[in-house]
Amino acid sequence: MSNSTKSGLTRRGLLGGLGAGAGVMSLAALTPVQAALLPEPETSESYDLVVIGSGLAGCAAALEAALGGAKIVVLEKASQARMGGNSFLAGGSFSLPISDTAEAHAHYVEDYDKYTLGRGNTEIFALMAEHIHRDVAWLQENGIEVLPAVDRPPNRVSTATVAPGSFAGMPVLFRRMRARLEELGVKFAFDTKARQLIMDEAGAVVGVRAVGRQGVADYRGRSVVIATGGYAGNTQLLEAYSDPNAGALMVRGIKHATGDGLLMAQGAGAGLKGMGGLMALHIAAVDGVETAAGQPAAVVPYAVSINREGRRFVDESLGYVSHGKAVLNQPGQMTTLVFDQSIRDSVAEGVISTFNRLGLTVHQADTLEELAGIVGLPAEQFAQTVEAFNAAVDNGAAPGANPPKRTLASRIETAPFYAFSPLVPGITLTFGGIMINESAQALEADGRVIPGLFAAGEGAGAVFFQDYIGGGSMTNCLVMGRIAGREAAA
Repeated sequence: MSNSTKSGLTRRGLLGGLGAGAGVMSLAALTPVQAALLPEPETSESYDLVVIGSGLAGCAAALEAALGGAKIVVLEKASQARMGGNSFLAGGSFSLPISDTAEAHAHYVEDYDKYTLGRGNTEIFALMAEHIHRDVAWLQENGIEVLPAVDRPPNRVSTATVAPGSFAGMPVLFRRMRARLEELGVKFAFDTKARQLIMDEAGAVVGVRAVGRQGVADYRGRSVVIATGGYAGNTQLLEAYSDPNAGALMVRGIKHATGDGLLMAQGAGAGLKGMGGLMALHIAAVDGVETAAGQPAAVVPYAVSINREGRRFVDESLGYVSHGKAVLNQPGQMTTLVFDQSIRDSVAEGVISTFNRLGLTVHQADTLEELAGIVGLPAEQFAQTVEAFNAAVDNGAAPGANPPKRTLASRIETAPFYAFSPLVPGITLTFGGIMINESAQALEADGRVIPGLFAAGEGAGAVFFQDYIGGGSMTNCLVMGRIAGREAAA
């Protein structure tokens, strides 16, 4: 129920989203500078649950809570046309265990643990494995079509993509998601930036102070879900946490993912985890113009990647994130992904269709030497590299190649030959963020629960480290978003 009252600070405290510090602040504790940061608003609206962020995690939380009868408001600092955050730009694939069995769940968790170098969040991986089959069915029950799952070797996972297909499905998902949420009475407040968390005298989070079109307003609730995504658009955080030069990387996702929720949660005492170094960045080698959809992730493990000197430099079968990070250290920070007709027929047709739809060039030639000339690589060295690689291929691997390729190796020998070039590194999303438990409750650094505060999605976990299997971020957002909505509403 909405109301318009002027609420004093005598019965609650206000925590600044720009590092005002942990703990409850009474009126007397507010300095003039802090008080001037955001004045006491005239308007205060009351809900059961306040969700910050309109991406997949936020929408999943709101839908789960609304289906249970809760009154919800979703705050989104972007405009209505930009609803969806990074999820709107995603390929739209969920990773699932190959079957909904205990054995398949275990394989799924093991493979994610391996991809994250043993430093990922295995508790959340287990929740993903346990819930994702039902959660995809839940999306379908709520009007969102998802295509049948397809196995993705060499990992023991499958992926199910939002219809009608890669990158085209997510705009459809958010149109239908918004219609469904509004049908259930969920209010959206666009162009409304959450700035501070409100806490009561018991130390529980009970709302959000935000700045919108009409100025400052309070949105009160029994609990708050932070689903604001990561911090790839915040140069200060990138350079402080990841690398002094990380601010120079292209941002493939939304530019307004600036870590707002992380800073607000930290102000309320939440611990942050898993944000250090390049291991906390998801980097992919992509087309330099169309950085979101112009990424040939499905082709990378099967192709050969060749730098400007005409040489291979990475085991491509490790996946597109390891590949993208390796490109950072190559001359000119760029690469050429090369494959032949047999690879096109088996795995590349969908990616080529996406590139064609976007007007991006897929280079083609009848000989390797001709292809080298088209993409500007030294023809002799290029041909020698491919020839040496072909000679090393043995039964699906190339252990004698330089560098070795552990699996998915096939000879590049069937004309015509193709290349995605040049590909350059860009940040897809960030790993790490607000510490949470298996109920999506936000935690202090020492593990204590912060009452009333929940978090889910890209900026919560931390879930991944160094890399993840494709579709994992979408699965994390959906699974943990639903859990956050259910627990917060309860």
